[in-house]
Amino acid sequence: MKALFYIISLFPKTFFIYLVDIYIFSKLFLIFKSYKITKINLKIAYPELNPSDINLLSKLSIRESIISGYETVYTWGRSSHESNSQVFKIENNFLLKNLINKRKGLIAVAIHNRSVDMLLRWLNSNFVTVSLYKKIKINALDRFVKREREAGGSKSIETSIHGVRKILKALMSKEIICFAADQVPQRGHGEYIKFYNREAYSTTLVQSLAAKTNASVLYFYLNSNKEGFLSISLKSCSNDIYDDSKHKLLLNSDIEKMINKRPIDYSWEYKRFKKSRAGELNPYSSI
Repeated sequence: MKALFYIISLFPKTFFIYLVDIYIFSKLFLIFKSYKITKINLKIAYPELNPSDINLLSKLSIRESIISGYETVYTWGRSSHESNSQVFKIENNFLLKNLINKRKGLIAVAIHNRSVDMLLRWLNSNFVTVSLYKKIKINALDRFVKREREAGGSKSIETSIHGVRKILKALMSKEIICFAADQVPQRGHGEYIKFYNREAYSTTLVQSLAAKTNASVLYFYLNSNKEGFLSISLKSCSNDIYDDSKHKLLLNSDIEKMINKRPIDYSWEYKRFKKSRAGELNPYSSI
């Protein structure tokens, strides 16, 4: 399977982007659910924007999501060195090394900005980690991706109660754990917390792990810029993550700030608000 992704990655990214732009120009993306979900989410996140701005932001977001798919395929088909060479800049790289040197364990918190696999490949090529992942429905692809994420001695564990126990054990052993904290957790494993001024069922795993272990918490995510260069941003989490009276709202607030840095890089096509409170209207019911 790696050979297949390698062959696909032989197509220059510039040529792929050219094809994506033709697709966007054709307006075929308008008929797909991914665009409709993106538009609904952006209306929730940025109610101050007029319909024209929402349409434009939705279109640009879909464009970047497709391009980030190429980045994932490139990562799967290439070596760590080749994948990492696609990242032009690492912002605050010293933070990661400083937090690891404290030997308290590290919770590396990601969000779904562009290619999560390219981001994780960069981290795993520098350090051994234990990561949580959501099982892919295609079994062959799931096995392949798991092997890729476990290269170099890292471990990749399916998200479940059993998986959470394993990452807690790793954290207690002062290891590095990482997972995306912007997905909707299973019922009973999260809380309703404000996200872009709307209550969204959200994970409290980061807060819980930080409180139990006193491990360091670091945000890391992938961004593009107007010139098309990719950069990885590293940011320390506030000590409020250890404060029971403050940590509940902290995570979603910080995720908003990371997204707002460049909103079109975020995967808005995910139904982030799908688990509404009882009696509340599902925002995606019209799709």
